[in-house]
Amino acid sequence: MSIIIEEITSQHNRKAFDCGVDELNQFLQQQARQKIVKHIAKTYVAYRDSEPTAIMGYHTLTGYSVTTPPVHKEFKKYPHPLSAVKLARLAVDHSHQGQRLGERLLIDAIYRTVLVAQQISAIGLFVDPMTPEVVPFYQQYDFLPAIPDDHAHLEMWLPIQTCIEIAGTLP
Repeated sequence: MSIIIEEITSQHNRKAFDCGVDELNQFLQQQARQKIVKHIAKTYVAYRDSEPTAIMGYHTLTGYSVTTPPVHKEFKKYPHPLSAVKLARLAVDHSHQGQRLGERLLIDAIYRTVLVAQQISAIGLFVDPMTPEVVPFYQQYDFLPAIPDDHAHLEMWLPIQTCIEIAGTLP
């Protein structure tokens, strides 16, 4: 059995998904497909090829305009907003937590960020961890604070060069 990650369709059973966070469950169940139809965001779901309707986890990507460039040597003093990709949501169903599926979904999001950057440019992948407890998950993949020393603001980012390096190691 292999795991497939693809754009959500009406065939996927959104109602059965439960990651333990109501906000993430409700987004998948009530908004994910509408956002795709309106070209606002894309949601990708992970499932086993043997159970194509059962969602194991998902991530949502959207375009992002960085009005305050991250503190980084390449982006000093930019007078205009910069394009990036935003990882708006990432969630794994209770029954699949602890099996590194979140990692697979994150790597898929990084890979898709590289594809976007190849077509229209993007300085990296941004994420707003929901709680401080989630920050170490992103740090292990070299995400940096978007605004260093601002502990009230959890936004993090992965520079595009790091995204390219990660994507380049994929089989």
